[in-house]
Amino acid sequence: MLAAACGPSSSGGAKTAQNQPASDPKQLKKVDLEFSIGGKPFPLPIVHGSVAGVATLILVDTGANSHVIAGWLARKAQLTTLRLGEVGVDHAGRQIETRRATHPNVKIDNWGELPDEPILVTDMPDAVAKLGIGAFLSPQQLTSEDVNVVLDFPHDEMREVRRGDSVDAPGNALALDPPHACLDDASDVKGLLFVIAAKVEGADAMLLLDTGAHHSDMFATSKPGKAILPRSQPRGEAVYAASGKMTSRTVKNAKLQIGALEVSRDFDLIPGQQDQFCPRDGVLAMDVLKQCVLVLEKHTVSGTCASDVTK
Repeated sequence: MLAAACGPSSSGGAKTAQNQPASDPKQLKKVDLEFSIGGKPFPLPIVHGSVAGVATLILVDTGANSHVIAGWLARKAQLTTLRLGEVGVDHAGRQIETRRATHPNVKIDNWGELPDEPILVTDMPDAVAKLGIGAFLSPQQLTSEDVNVVLDFPHDEMREVRRGDSVDAPGNALALDPPHACLDDASDVKGLLFVIAAKVEGADAMLLLDTGAHHSDMFATSKPGKAILPRSQPRGEAVYAASGKMTSRTVKNAKLQIGALEVSRDFDLIPGQQDQFCPRDGVLAMDVLKQCVLVLEKHTVSGTCASDVTK
């Protein structure tokens, strides 16, 4: 939902060594990812947790450059927030006002507490609050110099692996070229996003890796967006970013190529503007990533997608 940053990648994956004895006594963490809310299917990865003791659903969102707490939950949890004049950027590149909670006490069920560090707070559309989603987890922020985080969507799992351990992830390499890492060192809340080189209908495009978005999309004003605009048609359902509802158009069965991965997907064309912190033409979303295994490292990401990703 908020603008994030990116980093270099390797291609492919091999056998994992996480079950072998290790000298590092650290207990590796693991949590199931859910794709339902209230018993109904939901297209984005969810975990359960709490903020200042208030239970909530948390969206696992690589498109967020840092963890974020929704304003409605911050008020319910009676968090003290500071207005520092900082401005965030949402999915469409539109600015949104942010505050900061200094000691939010965020926990993920079956994972544990997040570090006691400041977390951004911003208001979200009512549709997000009605779903019960009160926070957004930036999984790249869970990595360290010693531990990587794996988003294993085919197995509905987020887990830690020790840096240097390989990951069992058969399929097509998601990215052959190192992605661009957008790293924000200027703020106290360090931000990180990943942008991957792709081709959409043969046009070069830079796409944000975004597990917090359902449909892959591009800005209608971007160069690749303009190239496929004549093929687009109005989209029937609403699209939401942190700043609210957006109108969009859709291009049916656009050909997408990223490294060795080639699929056809409906691509949304949305209004918006370039984010100067992390320039990109659009996002690579869960309509593609649901069949992928992503390995998030301290300043990079790699991944593979199963051969049935086209189904």
